[in-house]
Formats: sequence, C-alpha cells, structure tokens
Amino acid sequence: MNNSAGFTLAELVVTVVLVGILAAAAIPTFNNVMVSAQLQINKSNMESIKNAFVRYYFVTQNDPPPVPENHLLDSEYKDLVLPDGRTPDNLFNGKDGLPYNSNGDPYSYYQENDTSSTGFVSRTIIIKDMNTDSPSYEEYVIGGI
Repeated sequence: MNNSAGFTLAELVVTVVLVGILAAAAIPTFNNVMVSAQLQINKSNMESIKNAFVRYYFVTQNDPPPVPENHLLDSEYKDLVLPDGRTPDNLFNGKDGLPYNSNGDPYSYYQENDTSSTGFVSRTIIIKDMNTDSPSYEEYVIGGI
C-alpha cells in the first residue's frame, strides 16, 4: 500500500509557475491603478487649492494670496500671515491644511494679472505640479478672478 500524504515535486512546480504567471499579470495592473489614483488625487488637490484661493478673494475682497518668491506652496508659505489675519493653511477646513502632491512635495503657485483698456484687472491663479517624479508632473489648474 502506498500511503503518501504529500505533493509530488511536479505538482509543486506547476503550482509555483501558475502563481508566478498570475503575479506577473497582476502587478503591472496594480501599478497602473496606483499611478492613476495618485494622478487623480493630485489634480483634486490642485483644484482644492485654486478654489480656496479664489474663494478667499471673493470673501475678503483682498487680492488673492500672494505668490511666494520660489513659487512653492511649502511649509514656509503655510505660515505666511494674510491681510485678514489667516494663513494659507487656514484656508482649508481639513486637519492637514494646504495639500501636497502624492509624493509629499509642494505644488507651485503662479498668478497672472491682465489689465484691460478700461482699467479692469483680471487675475488668473495657476496651481501646477513641478515634481518630475509625480504622476501629475506639469499638470495644472487655472482659476480666473
């Protein structure tokens, strides 16, 4: 009587090969989903910053928050005191304040002013991701005031 309770070497090899094939197919798909999710999160964060800066302008009737010299919305910029006494960090209701991109790096902030022939000044706020390692590198959002 043959009383074996284990697996043969051939069965184990076939199982390992099948698991390897499944993993090889699943890992690139998972990575693509992660990059796509990070891209959408970054775009959403840039929209949130733009909307907060536009809302600040309309609520306070002050100029939009000033553009830092290095154009980065970093930890130094978060603590800048605005004319109404708040900081850029206070413009966000969430506990984390001014959002960073999915790599933990700050977004860039630009502002363009255009004066019409009648003297009306229109302002454009641009929030851009300049981190070359970010899935949203060189993506940007624009808000007009």
